[in-house]
Amino acid sequence: MSRAGAPARSDVLLVALTVVLGLQTLRAFLPLLVHTYGTRPGVTSIGLGVFAISVFLTAWLAPFVWRLLGAARALRLSAGALVLARVLAQFADPPTMLWLSAAGTVGFLWTVPGLLAFVRPAGDDGAPRRLAIGCVLGFSLDVALAGAFWSWDLVWQRTPTPVLVTIGLALVYGWLLGGLAVGGAGAVGQTAPERGGWWTLAGLGPILLLGVLIFQNPARLTAASGWPFFGALTGVLAANLVAVAVLARLTRSAGAVLAVLALIPAAVLAHGTGPAAIAAFAVGSVAAGVITLPLMAGANRAAGRARARGFAPGARAWALGMLLFAVGAFLYYVTYDIRLPFENAVIVPVAAALAAAFAAPALRKVAMIPPLASGGWRTLGDPRTAAMPRLPGLRLAGMLLAVPAVLWITSRPPAATPGAGWPVRVMSYNLHQGYAVSGMQDLEALAATIEASGADVIALQEVSRGWVINGSTEMLTWLSRRLRMPVVWGPAQDVVQGNAVLSRRPILSSGRIEVPRGGAPMRRGAQWVEVDLGSGERLLVIATHFHHIEGQGHIRVPQAAAVIELWGRRDRTVLLGDLNATPDAREIAMLREAGWRDSFELAGEGDGFTYPSWRPYERIDYVWISPDLSARDFDLLPGQASDHVGIAVTIGR
Repeated sequence: MSRAGAPARSDVLLVALTVVLGLQTLRAFLPLLVHTYGTRPGVTSIGLGVFAISVFLTAWLAPFVWRLLGAARALRLSAGALVLARVLAQFADPPTMLWLSAAGTVGFLWTVPGLLAFVRPAGDDGAPRRLAIGCVLGFSLDVALAGAFWSWDLVWQRTPTPVLVTIGLALVYGWLLGGLAVGGAGAVGQTAPERGGWWTLAGLGPILLLGVLIFQNPARLTAASGWPFFGALTGVLAANLVAVAVLARLTRSAGAVLAVLALIPAAVLAHGTGPAAIAAFAVGSVAAGVITLPLMAGANRAAGRARARGFAPGARAWALGMLLFAVGAFLYYVTYDIRLPFENAVIVPVAAALAAAFAAPALRKVAMIPPLASGGWRTLGDPRTAAMPRLPGLRLAGMLLAVPAVLWITSRPPAATPGAGWPVRVMSYNLHQGYAVSGMQDLEALAATIEASGADVIALQEVSRGWVINGSTEMLTWLSRRLRMPVVWGPAQDVVQGNAVLSRRPILSSGRIEVPRGGAPMRRGAQWVEVDLGSGERLLVIATHFHHIEGQGHIRVPQAAAVIELWGRRDRTVLLGDLNATPDAREIAMLREAGWRDSFELAGEGDGFTYPSWRPYERIDYVWISPDLSARDFDLLPGQASDHVGIAVTIGR
């Protein structure tokens, strides 16, 4: 490979597409692990963690594979496994997708250290800069591709456009990989290594964790900021654009030191909500991108001996980093199921501290890396940049901002339509985080079920907005846009998971309360909205989701009491939700004693079982009405788009 021109650009794009394919594969593997393997009898959260971490531990086998097969063959085998698994997953059923995504994850774990060794021509000291830019550009490409489909990842969709995009990515990746010179002596730099320099590469794992949790997660930014999705997408892509610009020209170690110092406080604040979180997101996103430069610079000196020693140094450092990623992700999400001595917010600054610690020893090396020219007008005629390698990173990162611009231009905000008063049809639906019984994330099936209900007001439970273990999907925006209905968000466990209310009728006011947690791992809440039905009529809607563990009614009893207090025995009120209790439970009796009336008992037929959807045997989803209201046309909405059956009923005076 030459020092400048097309090969350098190919290096950047090859690393970027490896990141894209790897992230898409990870975002399929983790949800499938939960919603396919995790649904098997006897599988616990600990069992899921063991499965996931076992897959990530395979990264430690990479040195042995390199020694056995040789550098060139091992790299092409691992990269081929990554891209082949990703393409086949686009057409497979969920159980097969699980194993394909697991294989693709292993391919990703083995491919990255290979690329970081080979994308370095002999005597090319600028390689760390290209590698760092490739990583950040990969984040941007990944965010833009998912964002173009309103955050619903391509891997879950079977329509022509996502399929063609996936195939196109695979073809471009194969072409770039075929042009990578992995056979010659000059493919790897021959500079004498600095002892121990390789271990900075381990910092990429914590950086990746920070990215998927916060800094490369437009769904989370949408929830935390209150911005429309295309605004949050613009924010993520703009931050990456700034990071690429800084990476291309940063030549002072002080800049990298500043990024290290800013990352931890930015990560802490960005995990929250409001203006402080938005500002911290911007600072942290750029800082996380800049830190990839010293991480690459530290590992760069070890590249010279990578092949000769079976590529053990870089591969082991990367394996350590990805093990930290897996353990961090597991601890972050297991807190929703197991009460630990700490809240999951602690994981974020810990990951930032680890990334900073791995980068710190290599900060001084940043000043030794020659800058790269962006090709912009400021470099024309400048003798200092005349010999600099040029790359498309900055230009491509800027072009990606067209994606949210197109979303903004082509989208119409959902608008409520005036009603004519009573009656009104209401619905309660637990969305199972967007996953069908099959294990496939199928937002379209959920939307079709809601449409079939004919409901004007819909209470939703288990809505996630950027959970990595649910594919990082912004379910709220997607459903509101698809159904053309305004929505009110009611965070429960955290800012990105909770309840919501969709309404065809104008929403006059809204609010939420947190119901007693009772020592349970997961927080719960109740969302209320006041809806204008038209003709001077209003309806108070309360939507909630009680504690889910069977046999722990003592936790749901105070939750029921909190909802009763919120109601205040007002007329023209409905209570909807997944209460996780059967009609004979004490917490349900409390609702009756307070004056609520069960709409199923008034207008339903049969047993009314709502869970599980594939073979219902119990009724745990309800629509309760205040004593002044009447109910008719109670319907169960069969189907397996969720693990719950949706329920709908028409309410009148």
